[in-house]
Amino acid sequence: MELLDIYDDNGNITGKTIVRGDKTVKLSPNEHIAVGVIFIENDKGEFLIQKTSPEKGGEFGTTGGHIDAGETPLASIKREVKEELGINIDQDQIQEYGYFLFDMPIRFLFYLRKNIELKDITVQKEEVEWVKYMTIAEIEELIETNQMLKSHALLLKELMNIKNSKEG
Repeated sequence: MELLDIYDDNGNITGKTIVRGDKTVKLSPNEHIAVGVIFIENDKGEFLIQKTSPEKGGEFGTTGGHIDAGETPLASIKREVKEELGINIDQDQIQEYGYFLFDMPIRFLFYLRKNIELKDITVQKEEVEWVKYMTIAEIEELIETNQMLKSHALLLKELMNIKNSKEG
């Protein structure tokens, strides 16, 4: 049984938990579960994108997942990268960009600039069919053709805005 913390609109833990997948629980409009999402970019400016397994919808996205009860968003993203890609990442290299509320789950956004060799990745077949590096143009094509998870597309847009404001 996997427990998830409930967050408020401000990204704070409320002290309530729910069992993941329990459809009988109705959250109020200001209550949310949370997920963490990380975009990994190599030195060529390409992002590590995964195609989810057929059981998970076969859509494109980046690495991420639910934040378990008692777990910090940062710890959850390290765990998800290890589970989905078989890679250990150093939390000191991860940049955290806060949370975004697009719909019911709050999404914590993370970024890592690191050259990870595809040969070093071992995908979790239950979650991920395959991974590859893609350019922004290739990712935009996935977004335009509705092949990318909508929330991941929105988060990538937020990340690019943040990166562009830092460079400008």
